[in-house]
Amino acid sequence: MPKTDSPVVVLTKIATPWYAPRFLVVRKFRETLADYDRLPGLDFKYYTISSDDNKFGGLYLWKDLSSAKAWFGDAWSAIVLKTWGAPAEVRYFEAPVLLDNVPAGAPAPGEDGKATASIVAIKIPPGMTHDQLVEGFKKAVPVYQKVPGLLRKYFTISDDDRFGGIYLWADRASADRFFDAAWHERVRKTYGTTTHIEFFDAPVILASKLQQPAEIAVRLVGTEAAP
Repeated sequence: MPKTDSPVVVLTKIATPWYAPRFLVVRKFRETLADYDRLPGLDFKYYTISSDDNKFGGLYLWKDLSSAKAWFGDAWSAIVLKTWGAPAEVRYFEAPVLLDNVPAGAPAPGEDGKATASIVAIKIPPGMTHDQLVEGFKKAVPVYQKVPGLLRKYFTISDDDRFGGIYLWADRASADRFFDAAWHERVRKTYGTTTHIEFFDAPVILASKLQQPAEIAVRLVGTEAAP
């Protein structure tokens, strides 16, 4: 489970009913924006549709673990089960370093229909500590500030002993250009393993109204993670 004082990302996935085509799912996303835009402890939500299995859900950024656990409790699980007839998959990621490349971490209004999210998770090398991972994340921030099409990145550590990142891209083409054959080869040579990248359409992006954009930028990038 993530550290209690770190920002936390939660991925939820729910089986899409056979009677709900994509346009209805996206419409439902937009109808629920008001339910989340002032939710205590929630900074961002990407409404998502998984490219692997077409399940819908979200990638949520919470201020800390307690805020996330308060939302994803028994009552939330019961509502999901009653509404959709199946339980939700819920995964937690610690996000000790966060990068925001655009104001408020989201596309401009009216330009969010093509956004793509991706999750990379690589086995932590033997002997590497949590502090070493975080220091590596901070040093990598300037590199990702220059990646074309990258709107936002959460540097992550999961409780299955994996590290990596959750990315928000302007579109799938930007993601594919970054995760090319050379990238996969670097991962293989550096860590001695291959990795599967999870992709999600993110047609609707929510930035909390409880924070001002300037406050978000300072908190996410911060002086300690600056070049």
